[in-house]
Amino acid sequence: MKSILLVCTLAAICAGSLLAQNSTLPPLPPDGFVTLQQIVNDFATAQDAAMQKYNGIRVLVYGRVGDVTQSGDADGDPLTVFMQLPNQTTPDVKAVFGADDMPKNNSVDPHDTKVDVFHRNWEGNLTKEHAFIVEGQTTGIRGTFDNFVAGDIVLKNCHKLQTGVLMKKLAEHGIPTE
Repeated sequence: MKSILLVCTLAAICAGSLLAQNSTLPPLPPDGFVTLQQIVNDFATAQDAAMQKYNGIRVLVYGRVGDVTQSGDADGDPLTVFMQLPNQTTPDVKAVFGADDMPKNNSVDPHDTKVDVFHRNWEGNLTKEHAFIVEGQTTGIRGTFDNFVAGDIVLKNCHKLQTGVLMKKLAEHGIPTE
């Protein structure tokens, strides 16, 4: 009987400890919206609790693009975008875009500052070009939290929100858009 009581007491202490650890971080809203500042703070101050909070969750991170590179991962994903706080390089959000998550006919700038999307007519002539994502731009990227590795908060299967959708989300969360 004492051993059962001891086991129950230890279980309650452990559960209380985990609850206290998780309660130190603000919960995610149902749509998974989080600012870059918030997710970076979560991992910088309470890494274990942040791992539990974001584990397998599809989040929408709003923040500044620090670097744009062609991905070199083993899965063959074509693009990696690093979202970074100004004057702070780690932790940062590493958003990995798969081929299906990118606009077609794109090209990463050789200086790793932007990704351009090209539009061509039926004859193959270039008719329009626009930037898909640019270093220094503030944007929203939705992806599934995958891991926290070497100071990178890794999101997989990412896509960039269109401007209209992003503006609506920012308004819903009380973030000024001017």
